[in-house]
Amino acid sequence: MSGVSGTSGMLRLVLSDVRMQASMWVWTLACAVVGAACSAGSVIAMFTAVSAARTAGDARMVSASIALGGNIVFFTVLAAVGVVASTVGLTLTTQRREHALWVILGIPRRRVRSVLRAELVVLGTVAGALAVPLAPFVANTALSQWTATGLDLHGATAGLQLWHIGASLLAGVVPCLLGGWGVTRRAARTPEMRAFRDHSDPPARPGVTRSVLALCLLAGVLGMWIPGLGLELEGGIEQRTAFAFAGNLFLICLLLLMGPWVLTPLMRLWTALVPSRGVAWHLAVQSCRTRAARSVTTVLPFALSLSFIALFMTMGSVMPGSTAGLGDVMTVLGWVFVVSWSGGLAVIALVGRERTRDSAVVTVAGARPGVTTRSTVYEGVIYAGTAIVFSAVFLAVASTTIAVGAKVGVGQVLDGLPWATLGALAAVTLVTTCLALALQAARVSRTVPARALRS
Repeated sequence: MSGVSGTSGMLRLVLSDVRMQASMWVWTLACAVVGAACSAGSVIAMFTAVSAARTAGDARMVSASIALGGNIVFFTVLAAVGVVASTVGLTLTTQRREHALWVILGIPRRRVRSVLRAELVVLGTVAGALAVPLAPFVANTALSQWTATGLDLHGATAGLQLWHIGASLLAGVVPCLLGGWGVTRRAARTPEMRAFRDHSDPPARPGVTRSVLALCLLAGVLGMWIPGLGLELEGGIEQRTAFAFAGNLFLICLLLLMGPWVLTPLMRLWTALVPSRGVAWHLAVQSCRTRAARSVTTVLPFALSLSFIALFMTMGSVMPGSTAGLGDVMTVLGWVFVVSWSGGLAVIALVGRERTRDSAVVTVAGARPGVTTRSTVYEGVIYAGTAIVFSAVFLAVASTTIAVGAKVGVGQVLDGLPWATLGALAAVTLVTTCLALALQAARVSRTVPARALRS
């Protein structure tokens, strides 16, 4: 009976905490639903295409479906896990004071960790369930895109099947647990008074799992680059270029896995090079630096999508018979784009309460009207600027390595890139972040500072 009572008590605590933090969890849930729908939909599309080709006895189309579908599934699942996991981690980090209060009230630290992980399972399950009707839509859209590229899929369409439910639930639960596992462990270990005293984000630590994964990715980078850039292979130029491309894929994953130690210094560097633009710019820079975890989580989705697109366009400009058009890239990376953009906007929305409190402090300290609004919009400039600078540096590395692999000049690779498209994507990133934060600034400007500080 005591076991049943304990389980029931934990379930009540889980549901009560989810209800109390609903305004924050709703944005994380939205991000998780989009990630689960895109991941599960990509998997469903690939298996549907392969099944239809096998039924028709078309071995060539089976291979083509596995090759194209496998790439799309890999990039979409990778982006969904990365974006959803970082969003979940940020959500739990911003609640560290509430978790410290639980410990002060006498809840054992192990119980706190169990409750938080149970919340992640609930969040992932709900996200997966909501993604079930969306996944077939994603799958059918993907199949239409593949047909438009010239694949004969023999009329394949994705209807709802039982295993689709399992795939959607798995795509919802796994990213949530991956993103929150380390944060829940730290939440149960952080001293209570430190959680209350520290107003800035706690310093990020790599941890054993992240360090091991980073070393594996670094080995992947070197393992691909060494033969691709320095050896003469039997497959000739195409094989060398493919190895160089694979090395850059590992490099993207490595850099974004180590985001706090890559994006934060990059943001500090380029903002330090910008001449002071007054109080609003200074406040925005300090806010982004102090709230490092929030900044990295906001920048990461945009940096991820821009880097993937830059890499594919670089590859398309080098490989014979390939194209670097936006339509071709979107066939492979379209769902990555959807997951990344929705994740970035969800992060901006979910930290609105924290930003409201910061703005109230600045207003009470005597800031002139309009300073907090401009400061908030400048934060959008800094987020977009960091993502654009990151992708530009990565584009330079990718162009150089792929040029060496293909034995062509770097200038030739750069000349073949669709700069107008890349510039338009950078502009869309800037407008998206600034517009999202401008809307939030307009809402914050209507808030009474004293009420925001008391809440």
